[in-house]
Parts: sequence; C-alpha cells; structure tokens
Amino acid sequence: MNTKFAKPSYIIMLVLIVTLIISGCSSQTATVVEQEKIVPVNVALSQKEDLPEYQSFPGKVMAVDEVGLSPKLGGIVEQILVKEGEMVKAGQALIILDKKDVINQVNQAQAAYDAAIANLSNLEQGQFPQQLAQLESALKQAEANFNNAKENYERMKELFSEGAIPKQQFEGVELQYNIAKEQYESAKTQLTITKEKTIPESLAAAKAQVKQAEAVLAAAKAALDNCVITSPIDGTVGAITATVGQMASPGYSIITVGNLNSVEIHINVTEDRVNGLKVGQEAEVIVDAASDLPFKGEIVSISPFKDLRTQVYPVKILVPNEKGLLKSGMFARVKLMVALHTDVVTVPEDAVVAYDGRTIVYTLEGDVAKANVVETGPTSMGKTVITKGLESGKEVIIEGQSLLTDGTKVRVEGRGDAK
Repeated sequence: MNTKFAKPSYIIMLVLIVTLIISGCSSQTATVVEQEKIVPVNVALSQKEDLPEYQSFPGKVMAVDEVGLSPKLGGIVEQILVKEGEMVKAGQALIILDKKDVINQVNQAQAAYDAAIANLSNLEQGQFPQQLAQLESALKQAEANFNNAKENYERMKELFSEGAIPKQQFEGVELQYNIAKEQYESAKTQLTITKEKTIPESLAAAKAQVKQAEAVLAAAKAALDNCVITSPIDGTVGAITATVGQMASPGYSIITVGNLNSVEIHINVTEDRVNGLKVGQEAEVIVDAASDLPFKGEIVSISPFKDLRTQVYPVKILVPNEKGLLKSGMFARVKLMVALHTDVVTVPEDAVVAYDGRTIVYTLEGDVAKANVVETGPTSMGKTVITKGLESGKEVIIEGQSLLTDGTKVRVEGRGDAK
C-alpha cells in the first residue's frame, strides 16, 4: 500500500520544486530588466557668459505735463467751452467766468486813467507853459522898471549931492528905486521857484497819479483776462469738475489738461535694486488695458531720496504715446535690467531640480546621469547662474530628470544649448 501511493506524492513534490525554480528565475530576470532600463533625456551645455538680470515692477501711467487749473479770482462759471478728452492748444479758452462786475471795474479804471492822462497833458502843454510865459513877461517888465528907477536914482543922487534938488525930492526918487528893485528880485525869485520847484513837483504828482491809475487799470484788465481760463499747454482735457452756474474759487481745480504725446510710468524701486538702474536705460512696458504688445521707454528720473512713507525710491520711465493708447491712471508693468552678472556659469533653468533638500543638476557622463549638488544664483531669461558645483562646457540634462537617480543609464534624444 505504501509503495502504491509513494510515486504520485513524489511526482507532486517534483512539480512543486520545478515551479518554484521557474518562478525564481522569472523574478531575477525581471529585476535585471528593470535595472537595465534606459531613460530618454534632452541635454544642453552649461556656459560661461555675462547674464543680465531683469525684474518686473508694477507702475502707473501719468501724463508728462498734467495741470489742474483753478481761477485766480472767484467767479460764477458762465460757459464751459470744451469736453473731457478733447485736444486743445496752449492759450485756448476752456472755461469762461461771469464778467459783468469785472467789466464795470475796467470801465471805471479806464475813466480814471484817461482823466489822469488828460490832467498831465494839460499841465505839460497848457497850464505850466502859460504860467511860465506870464512870469517871464512880468520879470522883463520888473527888470525894465528897475533899470529906469536905478538910472533916475543915480542921476538924482548926483544932483542931490550937488545941492541942486531938495532932500524930499531925492528921497521920493530913492523910494521908487527901492520898490522897483524889490519887485524885480521878487519876480526873479518867483520865476526860479516855479521853474525849479512848483512845476517839477506838480508834474511828478500828476505822473504818479497816471502811474497809479495805469496800475489799477492793468489789474482790472488782468482780472478780466482771468475770467477766461485757458490751457497753458498743448494737450488733452482731463477731468472737468465745474458746472455752469457754479461758484469757482481760487485754489480749487475745476479742469485738468495733460500732455499725453508722451507719458511717464511711475514705479517704486527698493534700495537693493536702485543702484542697478541708470538714467537713459531702456525699459519694456506692458499695459494690458492698452495693447498686447510691449511699449518701449527709457528711464528719465531716479530720485536720490527715499520716500519716507513707503521706504522706496521713485523712478520715472518716459514712453512715447503717438497713438494715444496710454491713458493717465492706467496700470503698467515695467521690465528693467537690474543687474549684469559677468563671467558666470549658467544652465537652462529647467536643468535645476530639487531633490531631498538639495539642489541638483544632472550631467551626462558617457551614457549615465551624474547628480551634481550645486549652489545657484539668480535666474533670468530662462537661465540660472551656478555659483558652485558645476563648470562650463558640461552637458546638463534639461528634460527627463524625474526618472533619474545618480548613475541611471540614459539615452540622449535631443541636444540644445543654454541660449
């Protein structure tokens, strides 16, 4: 009985042993195949070069010349001659204030000025020449009377000394002489005073009156001119806050005008970046609301003073705006070169991967991948600066790294460069 059933048991055991052997061989074969798997990759060369570093800054579009206009004198708004968005020329009338009261002031000032001019003209051409002529005539007459009296006095004096005439007669002649002399001296004095004092002082007072009246008239005319608010520049009308019938007051803007042929983009730059910028430097400006294409501009101003509130440095970029696409107040992004890293090793930024807390760049060594632990600098223009752990001229793996470990066999499917 034992002999009959031993053979089948033996056969079953033999089958099990063979099955186990076959299974073991299959497992080993699969492991070998997995170890020999080759990962397809793309590579590029690490390079030594100068790499510009760019940064994007948020900004705001501002008119180059934007002026808020307010009346110099208060008044009621009578007319608004323009609309928002309208192009205007320098000197063009924008808003007119009520002129009635000012016109009355001008008329009164004009009348006072005309009267002062007439008075001065009368003094210069009529009154004073006539007065001088009368005084000169009186002086001539007084001089003639004096000469006659003097001649008669000297003759009678001689006769009196000879005893030819009585004393009473001589004293009468002497009195006439003294009167004539006094009248002559008085006429000379009066003419001199009139010429040198009275007339000059009167003319000066009259001229001062003219000058004062002229100033009052000029002020009244200026006030009349100020009733018309004009544009100081060629530009575009911005906000109009005035309405007809409203009282407009000095110091309160009622209309703005800005020059939008060129605009400024105002940005703020931190202290670690501001020294990398310079006036005249090119800028690329993106304004999504205006165009899909970038605008070209240049830096025109870098403030040397930090804004105490925001702790940044204001920078202005001038951008041509011939088509008028850029409007004051639009938001912009400005791309600027903030640094130039010279003679540095660079790789495509896709070559740099993070693995287990380390920064890795895989290089191609024959047909295997080598993991290089590196230290990196800034990334710009699709490239990353390698400061330590890699030299230039190495083929670095830029695609396929997720399947790699140090020593993995690879197959290069594409080659590029770091440009």
